[in-house]
Amino acid sequence: MSSTLALIGVRGLGREIALHFAREGWRVLCGARTRSAVEQLARDISAAGGTGVPVVCDITKAASLKPFAAEPVDLVVAAQTSGVRFGPLPLLELEDSELPQGFSSYVQGTWNLLKTFGPGLLERGHGTFLQMGTSSGLRTKEGFAALGAVQHGLRALVQVAAREWRPRGVHVAYVPIDGPIASDAARAPLRTADRLLTPAAIARACAYLHAQTPDAWTHELVLRPAGGDWTAST
Repeated sequence: MSSTLALIGVRGLGREIALHFAREGWRVLCGARTRSAVEQLARDISAAGGTGVPVVCDITKAASLKPFAAEPVDLVVAAQTSGVRFGPLPLLELEDSELPQGFSSYVQGTWNLLKTFGPGLLERGHGTFLQMGTSSGLRTKEGFAALGAVQHGLRALVQVAAREWRPRGVHVAYVPIDGPIASDAARAPLRTADRLLTPAAIARACAYLHAQTPDAWTHELVLRPAGGDWTAST
């Protein structure tokens, strides 16, 4: 029987993670709000050797996640985005909407995901829940007041789940990406390859975390590019 991945977020990084596991023959539940996006990724997963299942949902609304509740999953990867403007901006210039929107997408969204998948994972006594994050969850930085506040809250939520679920055989980890991910937008002047993380490498890190055994579980894995500041404080 093939393993099952529940993936939240189907564009960019989420897509690469899905295709990585598809090539290993996994069944992948693709969750996002846009029907055309989840259906397209499901087809691409099946073409890559896996089995793609589209699930239209909005993680900020717990009721929309009910289709996942009946599915026995081995791995959950939350790679959602908030959809807000990205980039530094002084605190007093930030729109008031950025904080609640970020909180809704990340903290409330992951709260709903943990509540949805947790009962099944705990009942079976195994499985992995991975939450993708950003460097703002590790340290504060000028210009990122809203994202920093949200990501610190997200990190705390995931840490509590990791503490509570580890004794019952479920592996939970926060995976902050401390650097730009390689994409057309990221390949700007002065950003050489060693300053970028590739989506494929991040997908392999997810597979590594899922394959760990309980005697050496990693509950937080910081991913940085080779040319980044690997001595940065966490």
